[in-house]
Amino acid sequence: MAVTDRIPEILRQVDEARLARQEHCKRLLKELAPILQEAKKSSPERQEASRFSSFKYLRDDEIGLSNVIADLLDPHAEHGQGTSFLEAMLEVLPDPPGWLNELHPATADSIHVTPEHPIPRGGGRIDIIVEISSATGHACLAFENKPYARDLELQIMTYLRYLHKRYGERFLLIYLPPVYRWPDENSFPQAERKRWRKHFRIMPYIGEDASLEKWLATCQERCDAERVRSFMKDAQMFCQQKFGESPMSINPDVLYVRDYLSNDPSQLRAALAVHDAWVLVRDDVCKRFLEHLCEAVKDRAHEELTDIASDCNVQCNYVGEKKVENWLVISRDNWVRYSDVPGHMGECTQIRLESVGPPPNKWYWGVRSSKPIDKMSEEERERREDLSVALKRHGLMLRDDNHWPQWEWLRRYRNWAPIAPELAEECEAGGGPITEFYVNGLLNIARCAIPAINEVELANRTNSSE
Repeated sequence: MAVTDRIPEILRQVDEARLARQEHCKRLLKELAPILQEAKKSSPERQEASRFSSFKYLRDDEIGLSNVIADLLDPHAEHGQGTSFLEAMLEVLPDPPGWLNELHPATADSIHVTPEHPIPRGGGRIDIIVEISSATGHACLAFENKPYARDLELQIMTYLRYLHKRYGERFLLIYLPPVYRWPDENSFPQAERKRWRKHFRIMPYIGEDASLEKWLATCQERCDAERVRSFMKDAQMFCQQKFGESPMSINPDVLYVRDYLSNDPSQLRAALAVHDAWVLVRDDVCKRFLEHLCEAVKDRAHEELTDIASDCNVQCNYVGEKKVENWLVISRDNWVRYSDVPGHMGECTQIRLESVGPPPNKWYWGVRSSKPIDKMSEEERERREDLSVALKRHGLMLRDDNHWPQWEWLRRYRNWAPIAPELAEECEAGGGPITEFYVNGLLNIARCAIPAINEVELANRTNSSE
């Protein structure tokens, strides 16, 4: 029989094999769903809440974590433990320089802690400076916190030269990466490391010896206040969950599926297909939830913000893992338009929800200007300043930056990937606690922001380019 004569039979076999794999995937999912549901009832997670951490409700970006470290190091802070935590840091430090012994024991009055210490002439900011005074002069422990971002050009070299000029030989720059690593070559060249070795140490977030995890454990031993001790235990757990490979950071469902598949290798091909489909499924769920959220915000806005219902626009956009492409906005037709700003309603001020990192993660919300302040004309900048004042007067006391007169990170539900099943359930049910959280939050911002924007922009509807 010629090969060409066998083509129909080959194609039929391929189709049958594909259908069999698809049925295998369906059976795997049908088998696992009730087993996982039953396992949850007896899971220690329910009694121990091993993955719970207060840090999920706090600001856990670089600045937020730097503030926590600085506050614990500060003997004048509200933790009430004086110099205990700073002394614990000196104890955990790898190979501490000899001059530190001259400062021990230091009194609280001799210690001054400064977060975000500026370097003159545009040299940047050192995340934390701990200045210690003694009879023999000033000394400094400086911390450069790098849990997420990479280094800037010559960043570490700039800091070392500045600290040397200010403190002579009595300083130490402590570098805080997520795991042990040296700074980038363009920040701290290999050729310079030998020269500065006495003034530079690496203390990663996790590790058995010299690490922030170890420091936090030591601080707990020194702490007399149960409330503070509990917070530091959460901080230590955050380090392990965020940057380590501790089993406590793994979802119990994942552990159960691992054991299930280990005991039945015949299911591995189906499991691989499910794994490969996850990103597509997740993005489909997140897109549907954002559209569901958009409709819920639109309905509530038209019911509760009746004075602007006629020209209130609520729109959304979801494209998955691309940065600054997942958003939901509320705006009005009557707000000032900027003809030189293109794109998705970007030509006017917006009440906006946006994510900044893949997967759909790090959601934040607030009031966004259509142009960054450093690109505005003098007239536009004056209007932007008036808007910032008006927003505060109407109750929005959030932080601001170049594009956003007012904004804040979400305290809950910041990462949609692990809650995709709950998002899908709320889409099917027409609502739920996550929907309510987002809708209430956006409308609370809108109730403050809309009168402020009206006050500033309805008085001047002329195009900013005129």
